[in-house]
Amino acid sequence: MTSASPQALWQSCVDELKNRVNNLPFWEALELCVPIAIDDGTLVLGLDSAHLNKVAYLQQPANFATINEVVSSTFNTSLTAKFIEGTTLQDWDIARKRDERVAAMKASGARQAVQKDAAVSGWEDLYEVVARLYAQSVNRALPQGKARYASEALYAVLDAMDTLYKNPDEVSERGLARVLERIANASEIPAAVLAFELERLRAWKAANPDV
Repeated sequence: MTSASPQALWQSCVDELKNRVNNLPFWEALELCVPIAIDDGTLVLGLDSAHLNKVAYLQQPANFATINEVVSSTFNTSLTAKFIEGTTLQDWDIARKRDERVAAMKASGARQAVQKDAAVSGWEDLYEVVARLYAQSVNRALPQGKARYASEALYAVLDAMDTLYKNPDEVSERGLARVLERIANASEIPAAVLAFELERLRAWKAANPDV
C-alpha cells in the first residue's frame, strides 16, 4: 500500500482508466465515484443516488476487470472495487449491513425457494408466484407482515426480470405493471412506490452482481 491518500490514488486510477478505456459515459461514471474506504480487500466507491444508474458502465465485465487491474496496481495491493449508493462511511455501513441481510436470506430455505420459484417463463407465472408468496406469508394481516411480503415479492420480481425484462416492450411493461399491482393490493403499498423500490433494487443488483 502506498502512503498517498485514497482520494489521490483514486484520481490516479481515473486518469489511467481514461487512457485505457475510450468511452465517454464510462469516464463520466468514474468521475462521479467517491473513494470511501478500503475494507478487507475491497475498495469501496460511492455514487450519489441520482447517478447510481451509471454504475452499469463500470460493471460491464471488461470495464470492471480493467478497473480492478488498475486499482490493484495503483494502490499496490490486491483490491476489488465495490460500488455503493452514497458517498460516506455511514452509507457504506448501511450497504454492508444490507448485504449481510441479503446473504442471510440467500442462505435460508425461504430465499432459495423464492429464487427457484421465480425462474418463470412468463408474466402469468410470475403473477402466480407473488400470489403464492402472499398466501404463505406469516402475519400478513399486520403491517410488518405486509412489509415483509412486499420485500420478498420484489426480490422474486427482480430475479425473474433477468429473463422476462431483458428487452422490455409494451407487453413486458404491462405484465410488470400487473404484477406490481398484485403486490400493491396485497401489501397496501402503492404500486408506484413498489416500482420505485424495484428500480432501486435493480440499480443495487447492478452494483453488486456477486451478492
